[in-house]
Amino acid sequence: MNLLVLILFLVTGLLVGGAWAAYQNGSVLMTVVAGALAAVSAIAALAWMLDIFSAGVAAK
Repeated sequence: MNLLVLILFLVTGLLVGGAWAAYQNGSVLMTVVAGALAAVSAIAALAWMLDIFSAGVAAK
């Protein structure tokens, strides 16, 4: 597995933790921003792990 995939999963975890902390503090905007960034980084990590970026979906 690529090291960058692991780093993306680490960033995802940090963003989820940040979203949870913002939610507990009542900051709606930061909760939404951190949650959206966490979703994007999780999707990117999964896509990279499954080699969707390099080969493309149609090639498989």
